[in-house]
Amino acid sequence: MDVDDQEARRRGEFMQALTTEHFALQSGRSATISESAGRSSLYMTTVSSAVVALALAGQVANLGTVFALAILPVVFFLGLVTYGRLLQSGVEDTIYARAIGRIRRLYGEINPSRADYFRDVYSDRAGLRAMGLFRRWWQQFLTAAAMVAMVNSVVAGAFVAIAVARWVKPPALIAVAIGGGAALVVGASFYRHQRRAWNRVDQAIPDEVTSQ
Repeated sequence: MDVDDQEARRRGEFMQALTTEHFALQSGRSATISESAGRSSLYMTTVSSAVVALALAGQVANLGTVFALAILPVVFFLGLVTYGRLLQSGVEDTIYARAIGRIRRLYGEINPSRADYFRDVYSDRAGLRAMGLFRRWWQQFLTAAAMVAMVNSVVAGAFVAIAVARWVKPPALIAVAIGGGAALVVGASFYRHQRRAWNRVDQAIPDEVTSQ
């Protein structure tokens, strides 16, 4: 077997491996999306069930408050772990998307005259935009993790408001204001944590073209 045949065989094997990797990355993205949808659905179903249960328990004197103080921490914990996993899944999905973009860029380099069939593949950022993923600060509010974080912040605020009303016994408006403040603090903490996580991803995996 001459050198040209060996080189052709290696190219063929590489393209086969590259195609397999592309398929594996697409499967990985599908898995993260499916898991995110399942976890989000589980959490929102739990919140809805808790609200219905609180409404029923509230019809019994003194039972509604006790039930709320018992069930809301459980809902908050579920939301906390759901948020954490959704954030991880979002990071994984972005990593997979960047890897797919690099593979698509290589596809375009095979025949540069036909590279226009692989649009927006010249940088990771362009590739992410082609997949509907924008690296903007407001993009964080559109994620499943942000949705769970917002709802969980309201759960935390409701718990604080009920606890203050139960033991401190201030006027109702003050208890609601304290609960609202707690919800804002928790929501800001979630947002800060999520933003730091995405910043670490950007630092660990910089844009391949712009970093050269």
